[in-house]
Amino acid sequence: MSPGGHLVTTAAACAAVYAGTGSAALTLGLAAGGFLIDIDHVVDYVAFERQRDLRPSAFLRYYLEGRVRRVVLPLHSYELFACLMLLAWLSNSEWLWGYVLGMGLHLPLDIIFNGRLVPGGLVHFYSFACRARAGFLAERFADPGRLAPLGESFWVSFFRGARLKSAATSPGRVAVAAPLASSVLRAPSP
Repeated sequence: MSPGGHLVTTAAACAAVYAGTGSAALTLGLAAGGFLIDIDHVVDYVAFERQRDLRPSAFLRYYLEGRVRRVVLPLHSYELFACLMLLAWLSNSEWLWGYVLGMGLHLPLDIIFNGRLVPGGLVHFYSFACRARAGFLAERFADPGRLAPLGESFWVSFFRGARLKSAATSPGRVAVAAPLASSVLRAPSP
C-alpha cells in the first residue's frame, strides 16, 4: 500500500479506537504499529542500501520505482508480530496491544496492495526467515523492471504508490519475476 494509504487508514483506525475506548496509550500504539512501522524502510535505505540522499522525494522514488536491492525490514515480519502478540498478552500493556493492532492492520494491507505488483503475491515475503534464506535480496521476490517510473509530484506518488508499467510503455517485453517458490527455497549463491 502507498505510504499515504497507510497514513489515511491508520489515522481512521486511530480515530475509531480513541472514540471507542478513550485510551491514548492504545491509540498511540496503533499509530506506531500502523504507520511508524515503516521506519525500517528508512533504516534499510541508509544502512543496507547505503543511500545518502535523505530528501523524502528521493527516498520515495527509490522505493516506488523498485530500485531496492536489499529488503531486511525487521519490523515487517510475522515472527515479530507473533512475539509482540505473546508479549502483549503476558504484559497486558495497552500501548503494546495497540502496536500489535496497528501491525495487524499494516501487514495485510501490504500483502494485498504490494502483492498485486508481484506475480504470485507476497504472503511469504513477510516472513523474516524467508527473506533471510533469500539473502535479503529484493530480486528474489520481485522484478523491478515491472514498475513504472514516477512521473508525478511527490504528494501524488505518496498517495498513489507504485504502479506497473503498461503494455504501451514497454512494447515487446513482458517482465516476469522468477518463480517465487524456487527462488526463495534455493540457497543463495555466494
